[in-house]
Amino acid sequence: MVLRKKQKRLIFFLPNFVLGGAGESIFKLSKFLIKYNFSILIISLGKNFYKKDFKKINCEIVEIDSSRAFFSIFKLRKLIIKESKKNFEKIIFISNINYVNIISLISLINLNKIKLVLTERSSISELKYFNNLIDKIKNELIYFFAKNLYKFSDLIITNSKFEKNFIKNNFHLNNVICIHPPSIKNIIKKNFNKKSKKILNIIYVGRLAKEKGIFIILKALKNLNKKYKFSLNLYGDGPKKNSIEEFIKINNLNKKIFLKGFQKNKNSIFKNADLFINASLWEGLPNALVQSINYNVYPICSDAPGGNMEVIKNGNLGLYFKTNDEIDLQKKIKKFFNKKFKLNSKIRIKHLHNYTELKSNLKYLKTFNEF
Repeated sequence: MVLRKKQKRLIFFLPNFVLGGAGESIFKLSKFLIKYNFSILIISLGKNFYKKDFKKINCEIVEIDSSRAFFSIFKLRKLIIKESKKNFEKIIFISNINYVNIISLISLINLNKIKLVLTERSSISELKYFNNLIDKIKNELIYFFAKNLYKFSDLIITNSKFEKNFIKNNFHLNNVICIHPPSIKNIIKKNFNKKSKKILNIIYVGRLAKEKGIFIILKALKNLNKKYKFSLNLYGDGPKKNSIEEFIKINNLNKKIFLKGFQKNKNSIFKNADLFINASLWEGLPNALVQSINYNVYPICSDAPGGNMEVIKNGNLGLYFKTNDEIDLQKKIKKFFNKKFKLNSKIRIKHLHNYTELKSNLKYLKTFNEF
């Protein structure tokens, strides 16, 4: 009789807004780890937009009511205690994004059997941005708790080297490593034979949200409307969709700017594009920016806190502009219009090896096995 080896349990704890890069990365990682004797439970605060996808690969799903974060601590702790009594070789709890990390740290007090891994998929420096006094107080509280509680975790994983260094230097911690997300499956080595076009095809890929700097892009292009021929296709969805539609209507840009919604087919998004723009106020490690370089679509991005500058190799693989500065973005778009820059093939291919699914997933596998 062959004894079956005990499984290792991974518990991913997510916020309810994981539609996009973060959710996609966790799905790819889960699919990979299941092959290596990991049993996976996904807990989300509120709705899990990838519920059907996760179930197809045999992940368990639990959704916790997120209407009151304080009460979610009790529900989460009860669930974790139940998990700790199950017969697994080891249990690793992986929390995602700062305020969820705080909930996790409090929920796991004195549950020493479970290893706690905190991940920062955005930039914790985003907490410096706020719209009003309430946001300011909330963000300052989260930062205070993060600075004082992160030391109780077993490991902190960041998406970018920027964030790794930020946490090490500001929180004075050494248990911090960087693992890039699995942004691309394969490196596209060929160059697409793009025909010379009179109209420049510009794309944006991401959530339609204020922190993504979407209106910086719209305002910059509005001011270039009369002089240059272009189309802007916006791929994604989010809370600012109606405001964007109104902006397009008011500025009579309905023949130049198009809302395409959320699309999974990356080939159809990037294949015919000439220019990709990322205008985020802060970032983690933007998958879409990596994908644009993989499809040989020239990028312009903000120099925001996070992984943008790392992805474009500080200007060797794209142009960058000052964060939240539509005039500087406008200048960089003009520069591209006039010179039609191309990416250096050797630098591009070598750099992209850092962001493949296989490399990322193997790093996670090694990390979790060594616990």
